[in-house]
Amino acid sequence: MLGLLWRSSWRIVMLVIVMGAVSGLSSALLVGQINSALSGAWAGRGWQDTQLLWQFAGLSAVLVLSGYYSRYLSNHLIEKAICELRLHISRLILAAPYPRLQALGKAQLLANLTEDISKIARAFLVLPELCVNAAMVLGCLAYLAWLSWQLALVTSGIVVFGVLSYKLLSTLPSKSLALAREEYDTLSRHFRSLIEGIKELKLHQRRSVAFMDASIATSAKAYRRYSVSAANAFLFAYQWANILFYLMLGLILFVFPSYGVGQDVVSGYLLVFLFIMGPLSVLTETVPIFASLKVATNKIDALGTALATGPQAMPTVPPEWSAWSELCLQGVTHSFHREQENRHFTLGPIDLVFKPGELVFLVGGNGSGKTTLAMLLLGLYLPENGVITVNGVAVTAANRDAYRQNFSAVFSDFHLFDALFGFDSNVVNAQVLAFLEKLQLHHKVSVQDGKFSTLDLSQGQRKRLALLIAYLEDRPFYVFDEWAADQDPEFKALFYTELLPALSNRGKTVLVITHDDRYFHLAHRCIKLEEGQITPYQQEMP
Repeated sequence: MLGLLWRSSWRIVMLVIVMGAVSGLSSALLVGQINSALSGAWAGRGWQDTQLLWQFAGLSAVLVLSGYYSRYLSNHLIEKAICELRLHISRLILAAPYPRLQALGKAQLLANLTEDISKIARAFLVLPELCVNAAMVLGCLAYLAWLSWQLALVTSGIVVFGVLSYKLLSTLPSKSLALAREEYDTLSRHFRSLIEGIKELKLHQRRSVAFMDASIATSAKAYRRYSVSAANAFLFAYQWANILFYLMLGLILFVFPSYGVGQDVVSGYLLVFLFIMGPLSVLTETVPIFASLKVATNKIDALGTALATGPQAMPTVPPEWSAWSELCLQGVTHSFHREQENRHFTLGPIDLVFKPGELVFLVGGNGSGKTTLAMLLLGLYLPENGVITVNGVAVTAANRDAYRQNFSAVFSDFHLFDALFGFDSNVVNAQVLAFLEKLQLHHKVSVQDGKFSTLDLSQGQRKRLALLIAYLEDRPFYVFDEWAADQDPEFKALFYTELLPALSNRGKTVLVITHDDRYFHLAHRCIKLEEGQITPYQQEMP
């Protein structure tokens, strides 16, 4: 992550570090000026030292201005780096193969985009304070060496021992932090289940109680346990640092004078150590933040490795699929493990040919492989064997993204975006209004500046809105997965008898996954799947 900062704006990084160092050193020099003023007063010279006054004023101005400038620059730098990190992860997700995203799960991806980036942002925000306070401490130690190098050796030895022992103690919570982060992924999954399954939970009190006790409560308590363990370990390390600090004060007050150390040196040492209490406290308090940063960056790096697909350019304009005559699946297979049934499922080998203007129904029982076949056709799943060709040209990793741009789909678990992304709203506005009226959504939804006025609709209405967007895309190939399942008889009839034939008449190829056997006769052909295999389809007589 520091590398990201360095690559994005290394000049500003250097300037932030320099300004932080100047601010910290100015603070240390200011302590020296205060000690000199106090020593002069105790010696009877009074406070009226004009040169000392101007030095004090100058150092104060440098301290304030350099500290402000360091923080000002770092605010812009850090927010820029965090923004680029968010965009980088989002692009990785967009470019990653769909099965890989499914394997990672929505909860983990959301945790990476929220929890991990928030921890990284928090750590970056303390970087200016870290630079300033570290410079303060180093400057004060240099001033102590100027006062008495012999005593500085003693105090430096204790400081080095304190730093090393604190660093050792601060490594103890690392395991708890990692476990807490893993538990956060689990807790996020449970929260997602709570929100998405709230209707089912409200209808079944025993299930609701069991879900709370076995899932959310168990995970929340485990997260609390790991977090408290890490916090207590950091607390112990922090208190150990405090013990060493007060030990140092005791040496200055009671031991150093007995060895003939002068009052001015003792007062200087005492003043310096009282002054650096704040900076040392800041430095020790940043350790837990940077420990969390390490866990978060490990998770982000792991995500980057999991999503890495090599150099891949996203097309800015969808390529044309001009003059295609056939799309073929030749010996295509795809297999996966069905967790619910605890068995291995294999689709294929599949041999199919699609032509422009065809209206094809894909039928079969639940779990027969219909959606898997559609995902293969769309290029979201990859064939383990066989090949998909368009006009005899094989679909490969090099052209798969271009291939996908020629499909429009409404999935059974579709997602609606709140705006017409990818469209010129001025161009499609008339079409949108016409479709909204045809689908009887004009009294529910309007479009203003390319954004829908609301998505708070019934599931059937949301599917009609998704269908509208698919129509606007005007792609050569359409796939609908159980679109009519949530529609009333009126819109179901409209879909099968008007909308689908209209697409076919425009030369669009349409694949419809359906169980509505009363409309099977409208298809040019029906493809039936049973246990991942294409079987002969026989139209049942009424």
